[in-house]
Amino acid sequence: MGDVILTTPLIRQLREAFPSAQLAYLVEDKFAPLLQHNPHLDEIITLNLSGSLAEQLTLIRKLRSYKFDLAIDLFGNPRTALLSWLSGARWRIGGDFRGRGRLYNIRLAEPTKRHHAIAFHQRSLQSIGLPAGDIRTEIYLTEAEKQAASEYLSYHGLDVQRPIVGLHPGATWPNKRWPIEHFIELAEKLLAEKVQIFVTCGPGELEHLEPFHRLAHSNLVIGEVLPLRQLAAVLMYFRLHISNDCGVMHLSAAVGTPTFGIFGPGEPDIWFPYDETAGHQVFWADIDCRPCHKDYCPLGTLACMHETRPHAVFQQAMKLLK
Repeated sequence: MGDVILTTPLIRQLREAFPSAQLAYLVEDKFAPLLQHNPHLDEIITLNLSGSLAEQLTLIRKLRSYKFDLAIDLFGNPRTALLSWLSGARWRIGGDFRGRGRLYNIRLAEPTKRHHAIAFHQRSLQSIGLPAGDIRTEIYLTEAEKQAASEYLSYHGLDVQRPIVGLHPGATWPNKRWPIEHFIELAEKLLAEKVQIFVTCGPGELEHLEPFHRLAHSNLVIGEVLPLRQLAAVLMYFRLHISNDCGVMHLSAAVGTPTFGIFGPGEPDIWFPYDETAGHQVFWADIDCRPCHKDYCPLGTLACMHETRPHAVFQQAMKLLK
């Protein structure tokens, strides 16, 4: 989810540079809803990663039928490199990776300095003479979706006219999850200040939220797993969303909600390219072993997550709310 959201500035920049071009986006089917109603796109082409060989061949024939002038591979794995080449696009932009880099004819060298994720993608545009532009990410919601989200929150007893703080304790990688007891402590502090709380979750994460049930009352709601666009619309009504380093964190920022990202093994200078002046803020523990960017803790302590204290996050949350 985050990978797709972080490419949305490029969609806008391509449309600004080529207003009359036919612009299509190839995306994994389960994340296609993120791009719906984007006025800068002419078409969304979906990819089923578990599709049969016949489905894959049908997709390749479809790509070739467009006779693309330009294909930009922003993901750069072997599958996307091959699809870029098989598309038959005259020009193909991608990283100069060992082996598969040969499938592109505009190759991007490994950068000599660190870039955040959006600036890293913008190198693709710079390779064809376009300047780097606004890095604001975006999801386009309809008025009907916004109204439905307002009604959903009201149904659950929350007042959308008063501040609502969202908490997202889940993440795909278990070691990117701030300890649940830290989230509980933070929730208790916010509830003591009469702050409304909505706890968001993703697929397979409901069981992880069990400790919140003892706090559930009129000011704290534990949400169910929502479709992506409904979740995005709900996030838009939060005055603040506090999330682990995961796709929902990026979704929250893309709908314009001030977002606090809690990082452990990940690299906030790469994966949190969001403006503090818009209310976004990142938290991490300054310890020697981070960032390791591993999906497990080599030391077995997960100190990078435990050392980020709830009180520090609470203080910044109240500062923003006031």
